[in-house]
Amino acid sequence: MMRRIVTVFAWLSLFTVGDVYAFDPPPYPRLAASWVANQHYQDPAIQKQLARGSVAIINTWPGWANGTGTTLEQVIQNIHAINPNTLVFEYMIMDSVSDSASSPFRPVYNKVNQMNWWAYVSGTSGTITSLNAGFPDINTTQFTPPDSNGLNWIQWIGQWVTSTYMGPTPALAGFCTDNIFVNPAVNADWNRDGTTDLANSANAAKWYQTGYLQHFQNLRALNPGKYEIGNIARWGNPSSDLSIYQGMLDGGVLEGMIGQTWSIETWANWQAMMNWYRKTMAALGGPQLGIFAQVDASASNYQAIRYGLASTLMDNGYYQFGTLGGNGGDAPYFDEYDNAGKGIGYLGAATSSPSLTAWQHGVYRRDFQNGIALVNPRGNGQQTVQLEAGFRRIAGTQDKAVNNGQVTETVTLNDRDGIILLRTTAVPVTAAPAVPAPPQNIVVH
Repeated sequence: MMRRIVTVFAWLSLFTVGDVYAFDPPPYPRLAASWVANQHYQDPAIQKQLARGSVAIINTWPGWANGTGTTLEQVIQNIHAINPNTLVFEYMIMDSVSDSASSPFRPVYNKVNQMNWWAYVSGTSGTITSLNAGFPDINTTQFTPPDSNGLNWIQWIGQWVTSTYMGPTPALAGFCTDNIFVNPAVNADWNRDGTTDLANSANAAKWYQTGYLQHFQNLRALNPGKYEIGNIARWGNPSSDLSIYQGMLDGGVLEGMIGQTWSIETWANWQAMMNWYRKTMAALGGPQLGIFAQVDASASNYQAIRYGLASTLMDNGYYQFGTLGGNGGDAPYFDEYDNAGKGIGYLGAATSSPSLTAWQHGVYRRDFQNGIALVNPRGNGQQTVQLEAGFRRIAGTQDKAVNNGQVTETVTLNDRDGIILLRTTAVPVTAAPAVPAPPQNIVVH
């Protein structure tokens, strides 16, 4: 234990972490972008798209800047020049690594191979599990043996990503770790005792979750003042036990909530999706940077986009939209993002709590300082609702039949639809307290 603590503090002395964030929750609508493909981040147009929201996730590799004429640090500074409040996170993964000899992550592969840190089917050698071809799985539990410096896999990868990314790029807000499941994705001998552990067993879940808890404790110790988020798409399952994960992360991506055959809203219903969303948000700590992600075939399906954004606004998350064709490398613009160019966060603060019950004719409503959001869930049919006086539509440039700028006291919503309306007179709101900066002194166990 002492050697481990000494090692952590020795590494802390090697890195001067730049920005220390004390994040003020932004006004609504809250936006995010996950741009992990098409990594031409040196492009000013991409930088502008990433700066549109409060959270941006990127995906680079060692040597990414070679030939780009810039550095990742400069890219983030450019984003901050457009929007000083955008938190930029670097994507990372710790449960597998490419076995390609030409991969820029070959040093990671070599280290894992040298230490036999793989997720073996049985014991400490032999067949390695592989969820994705070409990416052998790594044992992410605390059972991996220490190297000559006393570091197991979890501690070693934390130090490697810190030195590789955070050292030269202090403007990063933190890391976004992929694949933070509730249970491991494959059957493997997680405790390395010669017996294959079923992925859905209670022990496998406990060992797996405890490993990720150590991972994030380690990252926080190495990167004080930074936030930690991840891919948390499965957390909201009604059967998920999140007791170990409670408060572990500052945020994360709820992938594909709407838009795909495997989306919760598709195979279940809107209410099940919202329960999933709320359960996940409740498990987050810090500023609760929960990202409600929608993937659609087209960026011109404006009704579906309004439906996704309005659903997000029924709680406190950040809306992210991407197209199937973009494959994780696009962030289209919509009139509803900034009131057709008049300013991000134009709805202001929320003046009502997250909407848990229908407001009128099965339609849900949430109120904000400068407007309201309405959402008509799938299966509720077309509905017309009556408003009090003092609302008008966004004056947009895209779906002008809906966003025509007109004052209205009635709104007809199709099934699976949503809308944002603006107040003609803003209502007063009491300022909410700022969310504190991330914890600085977490002990690594």
